[in-house]
Amino acid sequence: MPTRRPMALVLAAVLTLTACAGTGTSPAPRSLPASQAPASASAVPSTVASPDASQAPSASPSEAATTAPSEGASPQASPSAPTVSEACLAASLTLKNPGRLTVSTDDPAYPPWWGGDPEIQYPHEPEGGSGWKFSDPYSGEGYEGATAYAVAEALGFTPDQVDWTPNVSFELAFRPGPKAFDFHLAQVSIRPRRAEAVDFSEPYFDANQSIIALTPNAIGGATTIEGLRDFRLGAAVGTTSLELIETVIGPNVEPSVFNDNNDALRALKNGQIDGLVVDLQTAFFMRDAQLEDFDTPEPEATVIGQFDVSAQVDQVGLVLEKGSPLTPCVNEALAVIKANGTLQAIYDEWISTGQEIPVFE
Repeated sequence: MPTRRPMALVLAAVLTLTACAGTGTSPAPRSLPASQAPASASAVPSTVASPDASQAPSASPSEAATTAPSEGASPQASPSAPTVSEACLAASLTLKNPGRLTVSTDDPAYPPWWGGDPEIQYPHEPEGGSGWKFSDPYSGEGYEGATAYAVAEALGFTPDQVDWTPNVSFELAFRPGPKAFDFHLAQVSIRPRRAEAVDFSEPYFDANQSIIALTPNAIGGATTIEGLRDFRLGAAVGTTSLELIETVIGPNVEPSVFNDNNDALRALKNGQIDGLVVDLQTAFFMRDAQLEDFDTPEPEATVIGQFDVSAQVDQVGLVLEKGSPLTPCVNEALAVIKANGTLQAIYDEWISTGQEIPVFE
């Protein structure tokens, strides 16, 4: 029976795996394909990579694994960097809890979007811990964790003025009605039908979908979208992953729909589906941590391919209550952290992997 590694070791392994690549015993830093890098500091980081793209250096493994802000602090901006308008500073905002910013994400939350160990008492965290099941957003670690604190800082909040509330089901975040949060972020793609019930911020990330499969599996030989159509595919309900299966792949076999990615991953491990469609960064985490026993080589998994943005435009935004007066201010804050390079620095630290995953033709 394999021995389960402590959570801190699992997270360390994942952060190292997603930050570096190499052969033998001397890992070399992974580099970011040029097509993955934003064209300017104000661009939204994009994950779509071309196998033939030229590459630019990324952070070293040690930097990516150890420099996460322990108190949610974002990279320091230049004194001359832009700031939000006075009307968008913390003291002027209408909030769910006056004087405090209430932020939400899904529970459990996984790397590379989130980080931290629920067993650790982080600064500014409620005494006794926050109760998160996997990551801990109070750590300020991960792409979305660091982005949330960077937006808060741009609005004039200090880390001790930020409270976190869990969302137990992905779809609850964008259903109609009042919200318990000021804003929510959990890789929620901006979609017109969702925007009928909630406000979305400007994009803070461009996602692309991929397929992960156990090996060996015949689906691993598929190189085209057409070649995927006879396989059993699955995705979580209400996701753009499921939308891609139905509208882009058009499978000949009815896709399997699951309550969440945990159920979908379990079905993959049990052989109920041949391939699971998830965003690329989630696929890396599933492959490198959730489908790795650490003591034995089984079950092995591979990310067999990704979908180009031409197949599905998948921009990710912060979710706010419909008609929220905070929405334009969150957009101002995002513009600030894009312009001053903070969002790019967060991307470089937590997302940039440089892995050359083939694109389905």
